[in-house]
Amino acid sequence: MRKIIGVFGFIALIFFTTHLCVADSRQQDRYEAAQGLIDLRSTLSDGVHTIEELVQMARSRGFKILFINDHDRIAISYGVPPFRKILRYKKEFPSIMTNGPEKFLEEISRISEKYPDVIIIPGCETSAYYYWTGSWFKKDLTVNEYDRKILIMNFNNPDDYNLIPNLHNKLSFKYTKKLLPGVIIFIVPLIIGFIFLKWQWGSSPLMGILLIIFSILAVINYNPFRSSLFNPYAGDQGIAPYQEVIDYVNQRGGLCFWNYLEQMSGIRKYGPINVNTPSYPHVLYQSRNYTGFAAIYGDNITATDPGKEWDRVLNEYCRGERERPAWGISTADFHEDGRLGEKLGYYPTTFLLKEFSRKGVLEAMEKGRMYCSRGDSRVWPRLDSFNVFRKDGRKAFMGETLTTSHFPVIKFRVSYNTGKQTPTTLLLIRGGTLIHTFKSKTPMEVEYVDKEAPPGKMTYYRLMDTRKHLTSNPIFVTYKPPSLSD
Repeated sequence: MRKIIGVFGFIALIFFTTHLCVADSRQQDRYEAAQGLIDLRSTLSDGVHTIEELVQMARSRGFKILFINDHDRIAISYGVPPFRKILRYKKEFPSIMTNGPEKFLEEISRISEKYPDVIIIPGCETSAYYYWTGSWFKKDLTVNEYDRKILIMNFNNPDDYNLIPNLHNKLSFKYTKKLLPGVIIFIVPLIIGFIFLKWQWGSSPLMGILLIIFSILAVINYNPFRSSLFNPYAGDQGIAPYQEVIDYVNQRGGLCFWNYLEQMSGIRKYGPINVNTPSYPHVLYQSRNYTGFAAIYGDNITATDPGKEWDRVLNEYCRGERERPAWGISTADFHEDGRLGEKLGYYPTTFLLKEFSRKGVLEAMEKGRMYCSRGDSRVWPRLDSFNVFRKDGRKAFMGETLTTSHFPVIKFRVSYNTGKQTPTTLLLIRGGTLIHTFKSKTPMEVEYVDKEAPPGKMTYYRLMDTRKHLTSNPIFVTYKPPSLSD
């Protein structure tokens, strides 16, 4: 009798253990795919549609996640020395700051309550820095790097916007302690001016009055209460002004992404002024601790090509030289439906969510559980699955890390939601190197064993199609064969 009970107990244990393994596997598969739209402008800056109209259009096309990234400021100024911040011409257009961040956030809150099935995340696009070269009189006055853009996500308080460290924002005490010693040079002539007045040296108090006025104007122009340490007349400051913004966003609990790294419109004429913003994919490896970058948008991009800037950053992360990797997103630069032949929904980012909530979306974005697409607002390539497996069936999703003692097994499936067979060529990239090209019609389903995986060190796998209409985020893998594990 005891033997029978023992056999049944053993069978029950096996069943229970198997059930737990299946449950664990199912738990890993419980990510919900949801499409979102990033980089949308409204009438609160230079967009044509209200936030509510954006939501209505997005809902009608099947999108339930929206990132509103109106400009924090659209402003530029040029001053005359010696008081360039006082004697200046400034041109500014409607933006979050001219309308007030309170109004911007209140409108998003109102629309969110009206459409509870849509997740709306506020943020902005900022031009962190620009600098002047040339001369107005020589007709070669040029504003440089104005179009270097950073997208900021998840800014929920007015002060988040008020204190962004750019050239035109409100007063801040953040750098006052650091800047105060620089005021001393202007205080000295101020004191001398008062001495001139008190003792009435000379036949007239004019010298004292001029010294006082000059000193006051100099202090105002120097401004120890400014929001940024930089000024537009100091020339190229490298990555520092942009890193200042990235660090600020991280301190505020936001997420930030480099935008339009290789835009075609960065060099142009704007009235009598030259605008010069050459392509800037190098900022990906020059800057640190940003969340990611626009991997798909309206212009052609080369930073995602095998071995280029994105791979350089990811490899630095794998070697432990960088605290975090950089994730890719699709950005729209959306201002008006049908503008330049493009509609709302051409550039979706698909998130793998643990839960359909604002928290779930932000977690997926921060951890890289998403992929980028380009389509026609209703049809686009879909990465139905992309995982790296180890022998016991455990798997990693995009943004995750897997350690395996056997050759990594990469599985993925790509399709179009129309069900129509579409010729597709996909590139499988490992550590910046193209290791295999897959050509087929969708739905394309692939299982690939990487027998050349480098042992003993972290690497990653990512996918992209040759048309650059589909780009995955990486899956990190460390292959440790038994000989290295002993």
